[in-house]
Amino acid sequence: MFSLAKPAFSSNAATILATAVIALHLSVMPVSAQSNFTNTRSANSVAKESKTYLVNGLVSAIPFIGYGMANLNKRIDGARLFSYVSPIEGTAVIQPSILREIRSLYQRNPDIHINLIGISYGASMVTAISARLAKDNIPVNYLGVIDGRPLTKIYSNVRRVDNFTCSFIDCIGARLKIANGNNSTHKVAFRFRSSHIALGNNDDMHNRIIQQISNNLPFQVGSINSGQLDRMPVSAIALKN
Repeated sequence: MFSLAKPAFSSNAATILATAVIALHLSVMPVSAQSNFTNTRSANSVAKESKTYLVNGLVSAIPFIGYGMANLNKRIDGARLFSYVSPIEGTAVIQPSILREIRSLYQRNPDIHINLIGISYGASMVTAISARLAKDNIPVNYLGVIDGRPLTKIYSNVRRVDNFTCSFIDCIGARLKIANGNNSTHKVAFRFRSSHIALGNNDDMHNRIIQQISNNLPFQVGSINSGQLDRMPVSAIALKN
């Protein structure tokens, strides 16, 4: 009787051989090319670093008022949520703290993607922060402005901005304005059938924000035309205007 012959190579032998081939390929690769290969991997890993700041509204330290942003914070890895009671605390403590941290992060890694999302008085603060960062030539990857006032004009250091408002009687409804000469920021406005506080916990809005901060394309201040960006809104948001 004839028996089946064993394969010429076992799976372990094939693995060893493949490893040896890769090692040989790298060994004959010019040193400069190996260096470029390593640097490219390193640069890509650094470029993906991001930091997201969520700034709640007035009296948001009370759970039944600030719960919406607290829930959004749970869905974003590494995000920092700022809740407080008075505008003095917001302007004199939280806003300068965020600015200091962003400047430090940017100095360490100029490719970092900064995301700022604020609701109510927090929306006013994140627009003011983005304008201060424009003076420092620090880019903002994404700015989410949720039914707030007063709102600072948006400068070209902001890559993308979403302006969320609502329709009930307690809503603020202020519209963002783009600063003169800013032709690079991609702006989209959304209006929800909601009250002011409930808007902060709107699941469609949360999904839009998460989608925006996850779409981390390379960015340099003033270098991206809005036509290059993805203009497709989240399909679940039916009240875009």
